[in-house]
Amino acid sequence: MGKIIIITFVFMAFAFYELSDGSDFVSVADEKRVSAAVLKAEEVRLAALEKAERLAAQPEPAADVTPTVVLTRAVVEPVEPTAVTTEALAFYAENVEEVVADVVEVAIGEPEIIADLREVTAARVNMRDGPGQNFDVIAKLTNGQQVEILQDPGDGWVKLRVGDTGREGWMADFLLTASNN
Repeated sequence: MGKIIIITFVFMAFAFYELSDGSDFVSVADEKRVSAAVLKAEEVRLAALEKAERLAAQPEPAADVTPTVVLTRAVVEPVEPTAVTTEALAFYAENVEEVVADVVEVAIGEPEIIADLREVTAARVNMRDGPGQNFDVIAKLTNGQQVEILQDPGDGWVKLRVGDTGREGWMADFLLTASNN
């Protein structure tokens, strides 16, 4: 009788092993954990894709170029009333073209871009490798440290350059003073 009981238990153990997918068994908790990780990764990927599309569609800020006319020289000669000859007309036509050419020299320089300088307002702030808390911390900035804003996509993060070291990174915009532009 003892042998039958042992054989029955062995058979039941084998049946349970096969019914639970054998070596391919994955617990429900593991399935839920993996499923949640896949969904989170997909959300992060879609958010990054949306942000990349938004940044690509964002037009470059147009620089306001105002031409400046510079008068380099002007020749004013008194003219006496005389009979006008074709030689005199030719002489004055040459001089007028020369003066007009000098006056029309237009100095269009590069537009003056005013740097957006701000200061850190918190005691100790992380500067990150990218726009978000999931990026690595590359430096720590302290209260009052001056930074130059390089890019502000408007999503709560700004790309900046530290004034004293020249190092570039990203930081949450609420940790900085307001824009001076």
